[in-house]
Amino acid sequence: MSKELPPETIDLKAPKRSPSFGWWRYVAIGLVLNAVIWGGALTYLKRTKPKFVSKMAIILPGGNVGANVNLPSIGQASSSSTSASGGSSLDPRANYQYILNDEPVLSAAAASLNIKTSELGKPKSKLIDNTSILQVEIEGPSAKEAQERGFALYNTLMQKVTKLREDEIARRDDGTQATLDMAKIKLAESQKKLAAYKSRSGLSTSDQVKEVAVSLEQLRKQRAEMLAQDILLSDRLQQLSDNLGLSVEEASAAFTLQSDPIYQQNLRDFSESSATLTTLSSKWGENHPNVVKEAARQKNAGKAISDRASFLLKRPLSLQDLARINLNAIGSAGKEGLYRDLVAVQAEQSGIAGQAEELGRQIENFDDRLRDLTQKQLELDRLQRDAQVAEAVFASSLAKIDLSKSDIFTAYPLAQLVSPPSLADEPASPQPKLVMAGAFIGSLLVSAGTFLLWKRKSMAQKRTQEVELAEVTELPTLRAIPNSDRSKTGQSR
Repeated sequence: MSKELPPETIDLKAPKRSPSFGWWRYVAIGLVLNAVIWGGALTYLKRTKPKFVSKMAIILPGGNVGANVNLPSIGQASSSSTSASGGSSLDPRANYQYILNDEPVLSAAAASLNIKTSELGKPKSKLIDNTSILQVEIEGPSAKEAQERGFALYNTLMQKVTKLREDEIARRDDGTQATLDMAKIKLAESQKKLAAYKSRSGLSTSDQVKEVAVSLEQLRKQRAEMLAQDILLSDRLQQLSDNLGLSVEEASAAFTLQSDPIYQQNLRDFSESSATLTTLSSKWGENHPNVVKEAARQKNAGKAISDRASFLLKRPLSLQDLARINLNAIGSAGKEGLYRDLVAVQAEQSGIAGQAEELGRQIENFDDRLRDLTQKQLELDRLQRDAQVAEAVFASSLAKIDLSKSDIFTAYPLAQLVSPPSLADEPASPQPKLVMAGAFIGSLLVSAGTFLLWKRKSMAQKRTQEVELAEVTELPTLRAIPNSDRSKTGQSR
């Protein structure tokens, strides 16, 4: 039971005060937190080793690169490489970015610098949008070492890419070498068949057929001209024969006999014997020995003439027929001119006829040869086509292989160092200004937070006091309450 105070002892204007949380405690908390922030910042700046960053930029030039080789009478070969930027679904810069962070590449770069891979660290790379540029950053304990690491990393990257290109070319050659060997075998076989057929047939080129055809046409043209000229000479010979009173056959026989020296000698002997016999017969009788002897001589000369004429003309002729076709018997000057013309025309006609006959034989030979070469040309053309196709396939395959070897940037595009590794002027970390600025901002935030916390506590205390004061002002109403109830009310308080 609490002791009940009399009403007159209660001070209504002096409410109870609860103990307050002193402001100096919040000041102490703020000072401690600020000390932690600034101490941590200063410790970080003092103990953290500086790191320098070297930056470089690698570009993969775009554009299509191609080569086209034309092989006259054989074929053509072409080679091309796609753009270095690839398509929308493939960016070769990502391949280079992956290779750049590959463990073997980093190990090789570290080995070239005589440091551990863990000391080298991994470079930071970034792909610049809408360009073909790859940006790379590498850290180092000093500006010079960071730059050296950048160059070592780039050189190692290029060595790795070169090795990958060589491997790609080697694999590509393995696939095309079998095709090239097969094409080479087919080319050798086709050339061997073509050479054997040329040697066996005597036909080496298609021009031979053209030459034979042209020669055949020329011979036919010459023979036609010869035949036309022979017709003219035959007409001329017929005219001369009519003027001489001899047929063409008789004129030909007379020309044949006239041109034979043995016949002409026998004819002279017969003429001399006939003249001598006429002289002797005018002096003596028929039974005179000289006349009989000369008559026998004349008879023998006549027989010799007949025998020689029969041998030359291939038919028997009498002395009367021979006397009629004897051109030497013509005495007039006009007849002698006709005889000379007849002899000349006959000789020319004989020559023309002989040439026409020879041309006819040549035409037959050339015609047979042309038919034979035409048949052989079909096989020759087929073998030449096979050889040309084999040669085209072989040459094109060889050219493609050579072009693919020269185009080493197909699988891995050309990479160029646009911006070489830079030499940093100041360390990238730690940055005193940034650390101090961060500590200052942190200090402001802590101070503000501490002040707000103190302010909140003060306001809470003030509200509590106001509530207590309000309760005290309500005490006069308690006098109407019984003592028992008042005591209960006091106990509840």
